[in-house]
Amino acid sequence: MSIDDQPGRGVLRPGAVRPVTVLPAAENRQYRWRNGLGESSEIAAEPVSASETTGWTLSIATVEADLAFSRFPGVDRKLMALSAGGLDLVIDGERRSLARWQVAAFPGEVAVSSIGVTEPTLDLNLMVARDRQEGTLVTFTVLGLVEIVAPEDTTIFVVLLEGELSAGDRALDVHDAVRIDAGGALPVAGSATVAVARIRSYR
Repeated sequence: MSIDDQPGRGVLRPGAVRPVTVLPAAENRQYRWRNGLGESSEIAAEPVSASETTGWTLSIATVEADLAFSRFPGVDRKLMALSAGGLDLVIDGERRSLARWQVAAFPGEVAVSSIGVTEPTLDLNLMVARDRQEGTLVTFTVLGLVEIVAPEDTTIFVVLLEGELSAGDRALDVHDAVRIDAGGALPVAGSATVAVARIRSYR
């Protein structure tokens, strides 16, 4: 069972139990946006070096009103609406309505803002440095036991969106994540909708 038919991009398939890495949402680091207008909960991030900006970031943002998003030159962004009502955006002057779990992709340089927000709404963000990585963000339905395999150049995160899911012998709560580093594999089991974020490094 594959989430992407391209060879070497990571698959979900029947598999045996192996060690897992669980990232509980309750332990995520909270931080303000770069422009100070909102707050995010960091699932994971990887700095390039002590003197450079983050190579990639996976986080959940809370959007409480109509507001501008921070700009990130040199970064490619994927944004998935998580709340039941979805999220309306204006991306580089064009309105885009996202249904729940739908993804918008856009460069970090462009002007992006929320519109029509009447109550706090959540979105899942994947940001990667364009000259170092490429990222994808999709939803997938898990039914039964499947093994998630990360190719040698790819890190994969699975975030529980809805339903029941176990990683190894650990039951996950909503928005908990599991991480599979390059060359690794781990099983998940249950009946759930998940977000799958993949980060492939060029260098």
